[in-house]
Amino acid sequence: MKKDYQKLAVDIISGVGGKQNINSLVHCATRLRFDLKDDSKANKDQLEDLDGVVTVVKTPSQYQVVIGNTVGYVFDEIIKLGVTNGDSDTDSSSNVQNNEPKKKEGIFNQIIDAITACMTPMIPALTAAGMIKVILSLATTFNWMSANAPTYKVLDIMGDSAFYFMPILLAINASKRFKVNTSLAVIVAGILLHPNFTAWVSSGKPISFLSIPIVPDTYAATVIPALLMVWIMSFIEKGVDRITPNSLKIILNPTLVLLISAPIALIVVGPLGSFAGAGLAWVINMLQGRLGFIMVTLLAAGMPFIVMTGMHHALTPIFLSTFASTGHESLILVAQVCSNLAQGAAALAFGIKAKKPSQKSLATSSGISAIMGITEPAMYGINLKYKRPMIGAVIGAGVAGLYGGIMGVTLYVPQNSFMAILGLNGAKGMSNVVNGVIMMALSLSVSFIASLILSKGSKETVAEKKTINESKTEMNLNSVSSIN
Repeated sequence: MKKDYQKLAVDIISGVGGKQNINSLVHCATRLRFDLKDDSKANKDQLEDLDGVVTVVKTPSQYQVVIGNTVGYVFDEIIKLGVTNGDSDTDSSSNVQNNEPKKKEGIFNQIIDAITACMTPMIPALTAAGMIKVILSLATTFNWMSANAPTYKVLDIMGDSAFYFMPILLAINASKRFKVNTSLAVIVAGILLHPNFTAWVSSGKPISFLSIPIVPDTYAATVIPALLMVWIMSFIEKGVDRITPNSLKIILNPTLVLLISAPIALIVVGPLGSFAGAGLAWVINMLQGRLGFIMVTLLAAGMPFIVMTGMHHALTPIFLSTFASTGHESLILVAQVCSNLAQGAAALAFGIKAKKPSQKSLATSSGISAIMGITEPAMYGINLKYKRPMIGAVIGAGVAGLYGGIMGVTLYVPQNSFMAILGLNGAKGMSNVVNGVIMMALSLSVSFIASLILSKGSKETVAEKKTINESKTEMNLNSVSSIN
């Protein structure tokens, strides 16, 4: 199997214009995200013809090759071939030293790319923490253990840790994105979570620095303060570096950066970010209260198109802020559950109609993957490619979202896959569980039936026929040559 990944890695490098055309490479759960010097040198058709590549998605700042669940293996093989790892501090700094030309991007694209770069590496941690929360929910629901049991409490700490220390995780990722010293970024984020500061806030006593009052607030599980602060630190580091003499930089630079950054974080950025997060949660709650069923319906039906643009990563800080403020979420994650299940069901339905074994295999594996939360292989490899399954998926997701919105389905564990069924138990009681199960069943059944009705038996495309004919011609010529 390793040989296959090595060959695929070589073929992908060739397809994107060669190693000399690659500035750096990172990856998410399913995609290789290339930063290319010249996108025009990449051959989209050549890449999509490779066995192991689902599709290619081009954004203003990245050339994305969708692989699927095995993306990590392909990424490792490409890095072994000498391509710069964009997740490495060392590699990132080498890019700066080489003065690679930067692509011009709009402000909106820069913001989306920055959020994506910071949030994507956190997905494994959030997934693991969410699953532990699911286990705890099952444990209390079926009386497997008491909430006061030591084992339960340890598991609860494990499940909370990824969310509690989210500012530190974000600081690490943001420091790589904004080219900030990682240890300093972590220290500044850590100050917001320091037990003495938290205890001071809890005491209710006034807090100040140099007679400047500090807003008493807690920052565990927050998103915006750490992101904003590390971005600001990128300018602070540059400014400090300009004014310090070379002989004292090793001492003065980190000291001055910390002395400047920490008070700004506590006095300005922390409260501002916390206020912004609370504002986002308030807006979401208002929309859910007045237009909830419409918002969930539109978001569920439109989610695949949001994923295509990469905008789904921009939604992550919003629902995390809502969770931090309220402990539950009824819009974004609910819509994602409807959409993901619909994508999987539509792909599975297409697999039943497909006549080619390779298409049946891809439809089945990618459909199951989508139901478990990884939608790109099903979305790009089947539903978008053959169009009709995507229509079925949109219909199913919209119907399920409408029901979920009307009934106010709420998730108490951050999950966007079939496992969300275990995160429905909470303050709303058994009625929320029942409505959530019905919503998920609607997403699966309506999408499956709609796709089954709309999909026709897959036929060979013109390109496939051409490839087959060329292969036959080549075989005939080889036969003639051998006879001669």
